[in-house]
Amino acid sequence: MHLDTPTLQVISGLLVVLCGVSFIFNTALNRNDPPGRLWSLAFVGGVMVTVGYAVYLVSADAWWTIAFGNAALVVCVGSLWAGARVYNGRSSRFLVVGVLSLAITVVSFLPGPAGGEWAGAGPLWLIVGLLTGLGGAESLRGRLRRNVNGRIFAIVLIIVAGFYTARALTFIFEGPDSSAFRSYFDSGSTSVLNMALIVTASIALSILRAEGVGSNAVGDITVGILSAAGVLSATSFPQVAADHLERASKAQLGLVMIGADIDNLPEINTAFGRAAGDDAIARFADTLRGSAPLMAQIGHPAAGRFYVLAAVGSATEARSITERVQNALVDGPLGESYRIRLTASFGIADTFDHGYDLTDLTAAVTRAIGVVKAQGGNDIAVTTGTPTPH
Repeated sequence: MHLDTPTLQVISGLLVVLCGVSFIFNTALNRNDPPGRLWSLAFVGGVMVTVGYAVYLVSADAWWTIAFGNAALVVCVGSLWAGARVYNGRSSRFLVVGVLSLAITVVSFLPGPAGGEWAGAGPLWLIVGLLTGLGGAESLRGRLRRNVNGRIFAIVLIIVAGFYTARALTFIFEGPDSSAFRSYFDSGSTSVLNMALIVTASIALSILRAEGVGSNAVGDITVGILSAAGVLSATSFPQVAADHLERASKAQLGLVMIGADIDNLPEINTAFGRAAGDDAIARFADTLRGSAPLMAQIGHPAAGRFYVLAAVGSATEARSITERVQNALVDGPLGESYRIRLTASFGIADTFDHGYDLTDLTAAVTRAIGVVKAQGGNDIAVTTGTPTPH
């Protein structure tokens, strides 16, 4: 049986509506959290895209509905990106989505009735490719990366980004009547791809939202001023560290910021389950508490990352502290049932080189950890520089 392009578009639209209504109702009735609201907005946008394009199919005189559908499509894919950012504990940056949606509305209106179904198509598909690419990259970091459904969602977005970017470039440089565009990127082919990806993304997002707190690793959960691992939480540590740095600056005493990031935590979660990942985080926190100086402040900004702020008399002492932590970490396996040894990437930045500003120290430590990660992990890097005057 051969299905023509309008039929495929109708089926694709109905699928969007069904998945969207299901997701929105589940969000409203079961778990109305910030990521869920943004992802629900994405499905609302998808429904509006369906309505806008369907009206144009029925009546070509309603040319303005193409602009409406284009704007809704930007809101749809932008909300997926924004929801992923919020799920990872970051700001939504939804203002960017709003600006891009307004811009594509203007671009789509400019040709007037002569624009037809392709009004604003090139810029629209480039924006879709950009936002879905950003969404895919966001889904491969933080909490989403630790969850298999987050990685499935990332794959979907990356496929969409690649398809729409290629579609836009083919449209811009060869036109909609070219054989390449008609063969691979016309409305029928796009509808088939959309149907496959909509179902996959809908299932992945539904599971991510339903898991709620259960998707959080130990470091993402707070108990008072502490993370569940028993050290200062992401909110508490900056306040305590800033106070210590200010007092040390006045007394001209040396402090060191040591950053540590557990190597291969996503792989541990995948291979042995979330319980093993949580055990790794808890064991790492215990190792820090047992091997760091007694009066050091230990922070837990994210699941697999820790910071230690300690008083030191020299850069050599700072490295000695880090080596002690590193050696303590590999002394024993991760539990009797896993038989694996934890390693971590360490970065060091001290006030002798970087001054007493918490932001500068944190940025330096992050760069150092990145260097170690790029070299395979399980090592120590020290960043040096000129102290910032304060």
